[in-house]
Amino acid sequence: MGEKIGEGAFSEAYAWAPGQVVKLFKAGVSHLLGRHELRMIRAVRDAGLPVPEVFGEVTLEGRFGIVLERLDGPTLWHLSRTGAVTFEQTGAIIAALAMSVHKTPPSAEVLSMRSYMENELRRGDGKIPKHIATDVSSR
Repeated sequence: MGEKIGEGAFSEAYAWAPGQVVKLFKAGVSHLLGRHELRMIRAVRDAGLPVPEVFGEVTLEGRFGIVLERLDGPTLWHLSRTGAVTFEQTGAIIAALAMSVHKTPPSAEVLSMRSYMENELRRGDGKIPKHIATDVSSR
C-alpha cells in the first residue's frame, strides 16, 4: 500500500498500483457498507455516469477495500479556491452532475440508501456505532 491520499468519516484512500487507489474502510465499518458502495459505483458507471472504474476488492488486516481507477489532478474545490473556476461555474458543474444522476434510472441491483440503513438497523440494536458517533461529534 502506498501513501495515504485522503480520508473521510468511514474510509481512507491510499495509492495502490500504477493508476489505481484503494478505498480502505476503517476498522469497525461493516463490510456490507463497502460491498454496497462497490455495487453502487459499478451500477452508476454501467449507467454511463462519470465515476472511476472499479478494479476489484481487497481485505487488508480485516478491513474491506475497493480498488479504483486513480484520477489525478486538481479537485473542483481547489480549482474554485484558486480562481481557475468561478463559484458560479463550480455550482453549474455540481448541478449538472446531480441532474445527470437523478435523470438516470437506477439498475435493478441498486438498493436505496434508506433501504440499506433500515436493513442495518434491523440487524443491530439500533445504536450508532461508537466510531461513527465519535467521528460526527468531533466536527
